[in-house]
Amino acid sequence: MKFALFGSMFPDRSSKTVEQICGVCETLKKYPTTLFMSEDFFRSLPADTQQYISTFCELFDKQLPHVDMVVSMGGDGTFLRAASVVGNSGIPVLGINTGRLGFLAAINYSDVAETIHEIVHGNYKIEERTLLKMSVEGNAEVFRYNAHALNEVAIMKQDTASMLYIHAYINNDYLTSYQADGLVIATPTGSTAYSLSIGGSILAPTTPSLILSAIAPHNLTSRSLVVDDNSRISLKVESRSKTFLVSLDGQSQVFDETVEINICKADYALKIVKRVGHTFFETLRDKLMWGEDVRRIEF
Repeated sequence: MKFALFGSMFPDRSSKTVEQICGVCETLKKYPTTLFMSEDFFRSLPADTQQYISTFCELFDKQLPHVDMVVSMGGDGTFLRAASVVGNSGIPVLGINTGRLGFLAAINYSDVAETIHEIVHGNYKIEERTLLKMSVEGNAEVFRYNAHALNEVAIMKQDTASMLYIHAYINNDYLTSYQADGLVIATPTGSTAYSLSIGGSILAPTTPSLILSAIAPHNLTSRSLVVDDNSRISLKVESRSKTFLVSLDGQSQVFDETVEINICKADYALKIVKRVGHTFFETLRDKLMWGEDVRRIEF
């Protein structure tokens, strides 16, 4: 099998993280595999680690080589960047968590050896995840590199200006005008990301739905809304500063209020590698510590 390895690029990377990167490489070396690594990621590693990895790893720049699987090492942010590079290629992504929480990067490093053994022997499953596609109407250039999001599209005020007025339409039917600091449109995958932090519902990853959740709404009766994922969402924004910010999985751009934002389900899905016998509900219990009694923690 051929693997491409992605990772977070921090100059102050800890020695533990470097050890984990080397550990994944060494585990892959035990099998008949070919390993590729993005050049930016490779250059961010210490010199001695570069020298070691270069003996068995091939580098690539911006163009992702033809591989069987992409391995993302880090947190969910690293996973999102890897997913952006994968695009509509259909290459599945495996997320190894070396960060803190990690719903996308759900494989703990302690399980890496067992997980890779299962993958090399074909004992894994693929889960397809919905992405959002954003387009604009008006005199503006949409995101130059990627107009798709795995987690969410967020409409936000650009600065400390007063709240936005976001006029929302579902399939050309008027929904409401949100008076808020912003609005998040999330996929089921993104329901455990930004959407969760502002009170949005948690959806199982394969649920055919999208979530609209206001950020700090002025109207206290404003609640998270779940709609069919075949819905086309149109947004017209009013702002005292005449501009607003749009973020796609953290990739942001400023737009003029004359621009209309259109959001719909993308025409392709992202393939995520999952271990057999490990479920989303198990991840929820683990990551959110459901059922844990904090009173029993000894200090």
